[in-house]
Amino acid sequence: MVPKKRQSKRIKASHRYKIIKRVAEHHRKQRREAKKNPQKHHKKPKDPGIPNSWPFKEELLNQIEKEKQEV
Repeated sequence: MVPKKRQSKRIKASHRYKIIKRVAEHHRKQRREAKKNPQKHHKKPKDPGIPNSWPFKEELLNQIEKEKQEV
């Protein structure tokens, strides 16, 4: 069986510029939407974890581990 030849990546310049224009328009639209709805794209607050100075840290970590195993 003869392997198929790969198609050339050459395209007309007008088509390439059209794609670039469409992508830029899409990004512009996304930025506009992000400005209109700032609550939609907010980050969740990170869990700070347990500080080393916390009393009984080992016991708390063991308790959390047991709860994870039960689930």
